[in-house]
Amino acid sequence: MKKLVLLLIFVLMSSGVLAEISISEPFDVYNLGDRLDVSVDGLVGAGSGNLNFNLACGNKTTNLVRLPASSFSLDDESSWSFYKNLRLDDLEILNLSDIVGNCQVVISIGTSAASTKVFSVTRDVDVSVSLDKVAYNPGEVISVNVEAVKANGELLEGFIDATGASIFSKAVEGGIAIETFSMPETIESGFYSLDIRAYDVDSNGILNEGLGSVSYKINQVASSLVMSLADVVATPGEKFRIGVELFDQSGVRMEGNVLLRIVSPNDEFIEANVQAGEFSDIDFVLNSSAGTWKIFSSFDSLSDVREFEMIGLQKIEFDLEDSVLTIKNIGNVLYNRTIDVTIGDDIMSLELNIGVDEVRKFNVDAPNGEYEVLVNDGETSLSKRVLLTGNAVSIDDIREKGFFSGYGLFWIFLILILGGVGIMLLMRYRKTKVVGDGFFSKLWGKMPGKKKVAQLHNVGTQIGDKIKEKVPDKVKAHMDDSLNFTNKSPAVQGLDVKNYSGTDKTMVDLTKGNKMTAESALVMKGEKQVSSVVAIAVKNHEGLGDAGKDALHKIVDESKEKGLVDWRGDFVFVVFNPLMTRTYDNEGLAVKCGMAVIEKLNDYNKKFKDKVEFGIGVHSGDLVASKGGGKLKYTSIGNTVSFAKRMSDSDSGVLVVSDVVRKKLLRDLKVVKGKDIGEKMTYVVSEVKSKGADAARLKELLKRANS
Repeated sequence: MKKLVLLLIFVLMSSGVLAEISISEPFDVYNLGDRLDVSVDGLVGAGSGNLNFNLACGNKTTNLVRLPASSFSLDDESSWSFYKNLRLDDLEILNLSDIVGNCQVVISIGTSAASTKVFSVTRDVDVSVSLDKVAYNPGEVISVNVEAVKANGELLEGFIDATGASIFSKAVEGGIAIETFSMPETIESGFYSLDIRAYDVDSNGILNEGLGSVSYKINQVASSLVMSLADVVATPGEKFRIGVELFDQSGVRMEGNVLLRIVSPNDEFIEANVQAGEFSDIDFVLNSSAGTWKIFSSFDSLSDVREFEMIGLQKIEFDLEDSVLTIKNIGNVLYNRTIDVTIGDDIMSLELNIGVDEVRKFNVDAPNGEYEVLVNDGETSLSKRVLLTGNAVSIDDIREKGFFSGYGLFWIFLILILGGVGIMLLMRYRKTKVVGDGFFSKLWGKMPGKKKVAQLHNVGTQIGDKIKEKVPDKVKAHMDDSLNFTNKSPAVQGLDVKNYSGTDKTMVDLTKGNKMTAESALVMKGEKQVSSVVAIAVKNHEGLGDAGKDALHKIVDESKEKGLVDWRGDFVFVVFNPLMTRTYDNEGLAVKCGMAVIEKLNDYNKKFKDKVEFGIGVHSGDLVASKGGGKLKYTSIGNTVSFAKRMSDSDSGVLVVSDVVRKKLLRDLKVVKGKDIGEKMTYVVSEVKSKGADAARLKELLKRANS
């Protein structure tokens, strides 16, 4: 046994370089691409063999350095150090996965070896993703913050790729990347997930990577409110059914409590609440005003308005107490029918003319006795047995008998008293009037001329105000917009040829008509109609010079025809609404306007340096609109305006139309498939067909058929 131990000691001593060496300990964790430093002390050379420095990871070994043992001194201990970058080109390996895992640096010569502690080589990156909020409205900007740290604790310098709810790439600097994006305005509500992949690279590809994710909610936002009526006519005293539906940004029905405000022609109103997707029954009283009623529905910022007619209802109710017949008009219009009153065997006709809510009383007489009295108008009847007194069968209007019947002496006495008081007051008034006239006449005579003029001016102003009150609003508005009074002399006004110096800009040319414009606003009292909208995106609006802007204004004004223009920053909207165009076929007018603008802008851009970069979109949908104050105010229902705007921004120098417009003008347009916006198809107009050419071709075909 002792001989074996001595032999082992001899072998170890004869190995030379591994007799008393020490190796520097590595870090606990390394990422791919990191630098691995190795220092060795106590090396003694040998006459033969190689000194190998290997990286052993799992079952795979990668040689780091190989040195001849003879490179070191045979007598003195030596130190030696080196480093390696953990990447393909430095390690001369084919696959980085060979060095991933738990590893050691092993020094060996022959069958002898020494090693470091176990450490980890990984490609892991810890990725943390956060948002500025947990829920967003459609189209709202979403801010994403990504933090990426390698497993060795160092901040990542690399890139991120986002997939899922949105797709984008971004550089990572100092372990941080920030990006913003938004979801489409028509995106469905619900929860969405954003997946983030963070990584770094070298010349041979990806070194380290990690994954992170975050989820968020897209709110359900009411975007369209639709109201439906059971009928366009309502009857007083009967139920009238109203239904409402709410749709979110993606067209999905949603719940909500909708406020209804039902307004009569007399501006009296009823308010009710109805759940979206359900119906509400409104009970109209019998005397509800006849005429046109309006129903305003509202939910958040959405609104809808509908109209219906309340029919006129002639209806009365009877009451008979003792000998007094009471008749009340409980309908909503004048009651002007004839009723029959049967007293015993006698039938009498009574012609009535009773206003709404008016009550009339009649005295029923007959020879003394008990009678069966029947009152009937064909719809309402009353039968009652009463005791009557009198000389003959009759019906007398109590109102027509006058006040003197039964109280003659009392009323004569009262009139005599009132007459005496009236005579006394008249005598006093005559005396006072004479004194007063003299006093005021003297006072007027002493008044300075300016005060008299002022008095006359005040009187004239009052008369003018009264006249102005009688002038219709349309005429009054036209006068206010077209007249301009001035105190300048004729020479200044340019009326004196000798002193003429130019046109006075304060004067208004009465030969020019009013220029109406369109304005986007919340319209509560208007008409809901299908309208067409031309949206013009001015893509270089900020850099456009005055000449370009003037040209754009002129071209739009020349091309709009019956459309009204709404100028809004980088966008111009031309609205074709039936209130102004007097037609419901506005798609053709809108496309004609769009093509005219393209043609004129292209001609302008060829001639001038201050070019207008533009895109045009045409869409049709519901607008609630009303006229007033020289403007057409309109509220878009759904995405009528916003979709036209998005189409105009989707392409440049062409006319893009929606599928709605394409189908309406199927025979008039030649189109090619355009970009999909959301889930909706769009088309680029390549040609507007000539109807005149089609008519001529048809005429020629008919001529040939008849020949």
